[in-house]
Amino acid sequence: MVLLVRADLGMGRGKIAAQAAHAAVTAALSTLGSPAFDAWVRDGQPKVVCRVESAEELHAVVERALGSGVAAGIVHDAGRTQVEPGTPTCGWVGPERAERIDVITGDLRLL
Repeated sequence: MVLLVRADLGMGRGKIAAQAAHAAVTAALSTLGSPAFDAWVRDGQPKVVCRVESAEELHAVVERALGSGVAAGIVHDAGRTQVEPGTPTCGWVGPERAERIDVITGDLRLL
């Protein structure tokens, strides 16, 4: 699983951790029971956290994943603390086999 964090929002470390956790939990729940999920659990639930520089880049990566048949999505913040309500803060790609994710996210920088 790759978690995508928007670097342009200036979120604090705690906010980033909370948003990444939302993305990971939502990704896991949305793929629960699938062969990809089962393999991911057997592998120790690996996660990589990458940065994206804008909402546009976040949407582009997620659309690329979905177009490839890989589970993906976006977290929109409730707006209670550091960002406006509805702001897309994070996303996820997977869980899925690493080789399928790498072609989608391999060019992104680690957070």
